[in-house]
Amino acid sequence: MLEVAALLRGAERITAFCHENPDGDTLGAAIAIALAAERLGKQAEVVSGDPPPPFLAFLPGIERVRRTPSLEPDVAAVVDAGELSRIGPIVTERADWFAASRIVNIDHHVSNPGYGEAVWIDPEAAATCEMVTLLLPELGVSLDAELATALMAGIVQDTHTFAHPNVSPRTLRVAAELLEAGAPLAAINRSVYADKPFSTLALWGLMLAAVGQRAEGRIVHASMSNAMLATAGEQPTAAEGFVDLLASTRLADITILFKEVGPSETRVSVRTSARTDAVAVAAAFGGGGHPRAAGCTVVAGLQAARELVLAEAERELARGDARDR
Repeated sequence: MLEVAALLRGAERITAFCHENPDGDTLGAAIAIALAAERLGKQAEVVSGDPPPPFLAFLPGIERVRRTPSLEPDVAAVVDAGELSRIGPIVTERADWFAASRIVNIDHHVSNPGYGEAVWIDPEAAATCEMVTLLLPELGVSLDAELATALMAGIVQDTHTFAHPNVSPRTLRVAAELLEAGAPLAAINRSVYADKPFSTLALWGLMLAAVGQRAEGRIVHASMSNAMLATAGEQPTAAEGFVDLLASTRLADITILFKEVGPSETRVSVRTSARTDAVAVAAAFGGGGHPRAAGCTVVAGLQAARELVLAEAERELARGDARDR
């Protein structure tokens, strides 16, 4: 943490990068880094290759999120991205910009290889926003309502409002500090998990109607096709939270959501019980994440990707059973 704080304090310009398909944790952490930098008199911006999802419209400064950096290269703070490539094509499209920048890597994914000049990886953290909250005192920045709101959003989404097993006593202490500083916890929870338009419920209905299982219900899976999105009149971000609903299935050790991107690209979200490892499933296809939650992109159409990943899930289920013997 100290090396990261020193590099950020010494910068004149800070560009905070989110991962592709940004969620509350990457956006909240990036926005908080940018706000903290501005509190210190620096120039700052937030960059996300994909637009923020509508349900995070309450985040302070969300309207300032850019698709590409506008500041001259100095420090690139990459948050919540297990690989540098996770921030999208911009890595290669603006290779000259990144070559001239000093990269700070702040992340809580156990699969992060440690890229960058200053690295802070804490797999014990429930969210990268938990880490950024702890970083603020090292930067000499005090919490306020704007910072607290951005950071609480990430913790709420990555813990499913403190329901996931990644929540630690430290997570709750950090959340209490954010609440004291003015984070509207109930409103954030509603925005992220409860305030859904009818079109989202219609999409979820289509996905639930095609839900499947394997291994006598120990593997549960569902798919979101582009045809479903068109029928419901929704965007891909409307799937947020659906995999957690699937994970509530009794007996399920591995839960998987397949999201069609194109004819030869499928994104996959994996959730597991303590008996199995989500990273083991995702890593087989170049992905990563946490032991209980991971993801990957499979270079195959929806049906082919489903068969490949489900076969790997069955292998991980067998490995998990062998470990328990």
